[in-house]
Amino acid sequence: MRRSLLSLLLLALFLPALGCSGGGECDTCSSDSDCKNGLVCTNFLDGDGNVVSQRCGSGLGATTCRVR
Repeated sequence: MRRSLLSLLLLALFLPALGCSGGGECDTCSSDSDCKNGLVCTNFLDGDGNVVSQRCGSGLGATTCRVR
């Protein structure tokens, strides 16, 4: 019982990280169709400035995303 409860809690903790993107600003994407209307899939620099990820953004001016 205790092991299954622990497994369930761990699954609940990591499930949001494994889920799909909602397409909102700063959500991860692989193409423009993954983003909501008005947003495009664009490259962002993460953390140290060397790692590039694709995220939904306006495409106008500078956008800063806070991600975990």
